[in-house]
Parts: sequence; C-alpha cells; structure tokens
Amino acid sequence: MNEEIDEYDIYHQDFTTISEWEVFIARIEEILNEWRLSKAKIPKGNLEYTKKWVGKSEEIKFQSLNFTLSYHTLECELNTNPIKDNKTAEGGWKPSTQLHNGIWEATKNFMDDEDGSPFPVSHWYGLKQYLMLYPSQSLVEENQIKLVMSSINIAFANVDCAVPFFLKIREHWQQCFLGIYEDSEFKTSFDTIHLKRIPNQCSHLNGLANLFKGKIASPVSLEPVLMSAKFSYELKDLEPFVWRPPSQTNEFLSIDGFDVEKLIELPFGAEKNPIQSALLNVMWPRFLENAVIDSASYSDFDPLMAPTWTITIKLRENINCLLSDLVGKMLDLLDDNHLLMDTLGLSRSLGILNPLHKITEAPITISKLVRAAMGSTSVSEFKGPIPDDLLMSLLYYIFPDAVDDDSHKYPEDLQVEMKQSDQEPKLCSAVKSSPAGGLVRRVSLVAARLLEAGGLPYLAHLWYEFTQELQYRWERRIRVPGKEKSFVEVPSQGAVEIELQRSHIVVYLPNFRQ
Repeated sequence: MNEEIDEYDIYHQDFTTISEWEVFIARIEEILNEWRLSKAKIPKGNLEYTKKWVGKSEEIKFQSLNFTLSYHTLECELNTNPIKDNKTAEGGWKPSTQLHNGIWEATKNFMDDEDGSPFPVSHWYGLKQYLMLYPSQSLVEENQIKLVMSSINIAFANVDCAVPFFLKIREHWQQCFLGIYEDSEFKTSFDTIHLKRIPNQCSHLNGLANLFKGKIASPVSLEPVLMSAKFSYELKDLEPFVWRPPSQTNEFLSIDGFDVEKLIELPFGAEKNPIQSALLNVMWPRFLENAVIDSASYSDFDPLMAPTWTITIKLRENINCLLSDLVGKMLDLLDDNHLLMDTLGLSRSLGILNPLHKITEAPITISKLVRAAMGSTSVSEFKGPIPDDLLMSLLYYIFPDAVDDDSHKYPEDLQVEMKQSDQEPKLCSAVKSSPAGGLVRRVSLVAARLLEAGGLPYLAHLWYEFTQELQYRWERRIRVPGKEKSFVEVPSQGAVEIELQRSHIVVYLPNFRQ
C-alpha cells in the first residue's frame, strides 16, 4: 500500500521570486534612470566643457560585497546650449562619435599627467563622462568578475545607457579596469591588463598590430589598422642645471648711491628652480600599419622627423616667489596691533610712557615747577631709524613739488585705465585701484621696499613723516601732488586714493574759486 505523501512536504522552487542577482541588476538600472543617462534623456550636441570634474555616487551591495556606483563628468560651460531636437541629433551628433574622437585625442596626452578625474580611464581614453563601479574589497576571483560584468552588460542594454561603464578589478593598487559601450552601430570594449614583464611581441608596433588582429579573430581578412605612436622623454633631475635666483640689493638705502630706478625695482622671481620635470613628446598622430615598419630588428620611427612635438612642464608645489612674499608681508600688517609711537619709540621720547597719567595726575606738580625753573625738559628730539639725507631723498621722490628739480615730476594725466574691449573678459573689474603714476603708487613702492630692507621701524618712520607732511599741507592749504585735477570721486579707486582726493578738493577748490 502506497503511503500518501503530503504535497507540502515536496520542495517547490518558486521561480517568480526575484534573486539577489536580479536585485543587483535592477538597482543599477534604477540609479541610471534617476541620473538620466539614457540616450533619450542625456543632453545632446557638441557641448563645451571646463576642466572641473563633478560627480555623484550611490552604494550597492551584492554577494557580501559593497560597491560604489559613481558618475563622473566634466562641468559644462554656462553658455553651452544642448540640442533638444532629436532629428538634429540623429543627423549629426552621436555619443559614439564623441567617444571615438576622444580616444584619438587621448593619444596625444597618453601617459602624461592626470586630468583631475578620480580614475585614470578618462585620461587614457579621452572621456568627458563615464560610470565607475568600484568594489570596497579587491575583486580578484574570475567568476565574480564575469558575473558582475554580465550584470553591467544587461543593465547597460536595458537602460540604453549613453555613457561608458567601467568596473574596477584586481587589487586596488593595480590600475586595471573593464569597460563597455554599445550603440546601434558599434560595441566598444575597454580592457586593461597588468603584466609583470612585457612580451617580445608587445615591444614593437608590428607585434601589437598582430596581437590586436588576433583578438578580433575575424574569419575574413581585415583592413590595415589605423594607429598612432608617441615617444616620451622626461627630464626629472634638474639639479645639475644651475638656478640663479634673482639678485636683490638694498643699494637705494645708501645715501651716495641713491637711485630711483633701484628704489622702484620690486623683487621678482622664484628663490629656487620652480620646474620639477620636463616631458617632451614626439608623436605620429594617425597612420596605417602598412605605412611604416617597426619590428624587433628595424624601425622607421625617427624622433627628429616626428610631425608633432609637445612639451609639458610640471612645476613644484609651494614655490617661494619674491614678489608674492613681499605682498604677503604688507598684508600681514593688517593684523599687526603695534602702535606707531611704540614702534618708533615716540612714547618714551615724548615722555608719554603711560597715557592714563595725563588724565589722573595733577595739572601742576612740584616736579614740573622745579624742571621749569631749571629750564630742563624730559622730552628729547625724535630721531628715526632712517638717516636724514636718505629720508629727504625719499620724501622728495614722493613730494617732488617741494624742490625745484623736475626729475621726479608726476605726469599730467592721472587716470585709472578702465577701458576694455568687448571681446576681452573683464579682469579684476571689482578691485579698487589708483593711477599708475600717482602719489599712492609711489608711497606703496617706497613702503614695500623699506619694509623689506629695514623691517617695521623703517616703514613706521616713513609713514610718520608722510602723515606729518600731509598735515603741514592741510593746515597751510598746499595742494598734494600726484592727484587728479578733477573734483569728482571715482568709486573704482581705493580708500586712500579717495581720502586724498577729498583733501585735494577741500584745499584746491577755494583757491580755484578765487
């Protein structure tokens, strides 16, 4: 007698339940649709791009492996208008055309410095946008690599993706990637391998062409392969080349050798050699394989006869430049809390050791009466760090109307040049400025050179004498030279320039009315 078997004891495999592999594919498709990367939704046309890379990413998990799916693209120019008409796009621009043009452009920069993208595939293949599936752990097993690549192929075809898709494989330190791109006409595979040693057939161009044809495995004879070649020569050791730093002297501080040309000569140049390496590339952009011979025993390539030469200079980081250091020292004065009188020692020479004593002490004391009767005073004559003869030469350069010599006379036309052509971009349009040959420029040059040569005391002494001269001219209504003759304030001028212009208006306008 046959025993009755309960139907619930029999295992039924439910093929309607979605598997982990299908969930992985569906998640990739969902992300690609959210990012609008299908051929029907992606912007079309020959877009203009900047050199800035932008991107976004999502986390995906599959078979106890964590993946990061990221999309990287160059930022588009603001004035670029994509093509919205499908007919125009179908008749002209195609994603595959942009891809193939980028590959040929990449042959000019192959193995040069990176372009700022997180992954080197954009630099290798000339890509302006791409997708990258990056595992958190090394993806080494062949079965896992094939399974993930098959998932990428299925998701790519279902979404009709318009962006090349890459997978990072092998160890993280190995730059190995597998990538695909497919449309109605072409299918492109981006494969990389990592070899410990270069095979003999890969050391010359003819061997590479035969290897490429063997990978295609076409049953019919193939046309000659279109190729490009480049030789690179890099110079890294630049120490044998003597770098002569720009010589900067303080001869203008000498009274006998005072020269205005040496005074206004600001330091310029780098202290050390700013070049880290120089890369020279000689290229043959496009040619058929049967046009040249490059085998293990003979080669037609002569670097001196290459049609295209390029050179790339790589600069060192944190280069110390003399002019930028000087400007930085001047800007650091904004955070300096030292008083002018303390820097020059005027507080001690004028007897103002504690200003609060002037408020709290009695107006008449016995000590004051005794000093007055004896005819002595504690106030000594001020003597700055700059010698008098040199100081007078500097002041005569700033105020040339104080002497009869016309060698340092200000130009007649003092205006800020703001005219720019319509084609040129407006650089520094919001930066305050002053006339090139005016008073503010001369004071700035002298102040910068004195700060570099003698430090803060020299600069403080100059500023003290400069303000004393301005006060003297203000009290006696003497016009300040090196200013515009107009009575209109220009908003594009700096604060010091505007204040001097106001004093010029107050002093000069009454004389003008008379």
